[in-house]
Amino acid sequence: MKSEEFNSCMAYVLADNIISPLGETSEENYLAVKAGKSGIRAYANGSHGIPDGFVASLMSRDFEKMVIDSAKKAIVASQVDVAHEKVALILSSTKGEIERLGKVDDEDIELGTLAERIAQQLGIRTKPFVVCNACISGLSALILASRLLSAEKYDYAVVCGCDCPGRFIVSGFQSLKALSTEQCRPFDIERFGLNLGEAVATLVLAKNTPRQDEVWQIGHGFIRNDAFHISAPSKTSEGLYQALSLTMSGVDKDWLAFVNAHGTATLFNDQMESIAIQRAGLSNVPTNALKGYFGHTLGAAGVLETILSMKAVDDHTIIGTRGYKELGVSGKVNVFAENRPTDKKTFIKMLSGFGGCNATMLASKESATFRKEKHSIKTFTTTHRVSISTTEVIVDGTPLSIEQGSNGLLTNIYKQKIGEYPKYYKMDGLCRLGFVASELLLQAEGNVRFKDCYDRAVVLFNRSSSISSDKKFLKSIQDKENYFPSPSVFVYTLPNIVTGEIAIRNHYYGETSFYILPSKNERQMNEVLETVFVDTQCKSVLTGWIDYEDGEHFEADLMLIEI
Repeated sequence: MKSEEFNSCMAYVLADNIISPLGETSEENYLAVKAGKSGIRAYANGSHGIPDGFVASLMSRDFEKMVIDSAKKAIVASQVDVAHEKVALILSSTKGEIERLGKVDDEDIELGTLAERIAQQLGIRTKPFVVCNACISGLSALILASRLLSAEKYDYAVVCGCDCPGRFIVSGFQSLKALSTEQCRPFDIERFGLNLGEAVATLVLAKNTPRQDEVWQIGHGFIRNDAFHISAPSKTSEGLYQALSLTMSGVDKDWLAFVNAHGTATLFNDQMESIAIQRAGLSNVPTNALKGYFGHTLGAAGVLETILSMKAVDDHTIIGTRGYKELGVSGKVNVFAENRPTDKKTFIKMLSGFGGCNATMLASKESATFRKEKHSIKTFTTTHRVSISTTEVIVDGTPLSIEQGSNGLLTNIYKQKIGEYPKYYKMDGLCRLGFVASELLLQAEGNVRFKDCYDRAVVLFNRSSSISSDKKFLKSIQDKENYFPSPSVFVYTLPNIVTGEIAIRNHYYGETSFYILPSKNERQMNEVLETVFVDTQCKSVLTGWIDYEDGEHFEADLMLIEI
């Protein structure tokens, strides 16, 4: 059954803003980058309460204030009345105000609650969306915005990405041995790792453009999972390659000014990206990375680097990759250190992140770049449903009998109904909950399992993010005299890891996304889910609400939906 039809997903850019150590506006930041400046510097031992020194690009500002400042500047420039009933706020962040954990009530730093406060201060009346999809969060937010606008769910979207790394985040990346002791060098043979960065970036988007001249359009965005590992990039770059190929469908590579890569300067990420670029036939297209100027800005990266790439194209420039000297990846990619001219008006933005997620998006100032296809929002049906609370398990409306044991409900379910997947015992509480609920759901479906699947998405929602693992990790860095940050715990402080665990278990290469809402809101959830099927490869979605605060407070309500 069809509802309203709409053109291919795309949105028009009305205004933007970037606040970083390099400037308070997008223009200031772009000119600094063009001049080769970097905000990255060394921080001495003990800085930010971290025993070991590190190299990063930080401002040490208040998260909420930064987001409001950036969003207000972009909103004023856009001239949009955000009190309009069809304006969406989409916040992109990996950890929000996590540095305040243990200093304030948990509810005060919940990303959904935080986004509500921000929306109120901006004068936005609708319920906000928070995209928490690891390092691809910024692109995921832009893809969601273009889908919602194209489907006419909203007329405008304010998309803001922000993260403010401090002791929690820096120590976590240190535990993973991912940080460089010098300024990062993307794609270079001597790269040692990444630098973290602090920034906020905002784009105001519209479903229509009021202007007659050329304006930036974003669209053709795809998200795909590697189904390989929760923290290590795929050796074949399958997820990124699939997303890139879909984004390039119908697009002549000669239209591209460049591919703006994730380019974290870690050994395996840059290698994976080079393989994806080569597999997609884009080896000769210029490729650049901007992490040498700002560091890895986490939830801000997708928005920030998209804005800077737009500014560069407007200036007929391809920004060089700072720190690059000699190619150090096996895939053939066209990377260079110096700025170069271009007369093209289209680029690809790529990101990859923990949980095996990858995102790519096309941006262009030439309307002919985008296919004029008709899509329709399709109604979906629920085929199976599983609910788990602390007191009961219900599968398709029927209570499931689980024998009592000393291991807790989730482990009892695992032992009695699943078994034979020892990785379960390495998972945190949120992932265990998602794992057992998804297993019961897929058992109810009864289809053949564990074969490569490209047409099923995993899209989950919750309120409290990964609070249980957050608290566990905080304990490991609380005492300066007994400082032992755990890499295995830190990885699970990203809530989207649960989608990665499900994808790996079931060989799902489709979209995986994680959203945080102020509360369980079926209307908001359905708005997202209806647009997931705009990705025409997607035929079904494993989705629902999954919230885990601790062993005595959790809830899963998962379902399989199909069009």
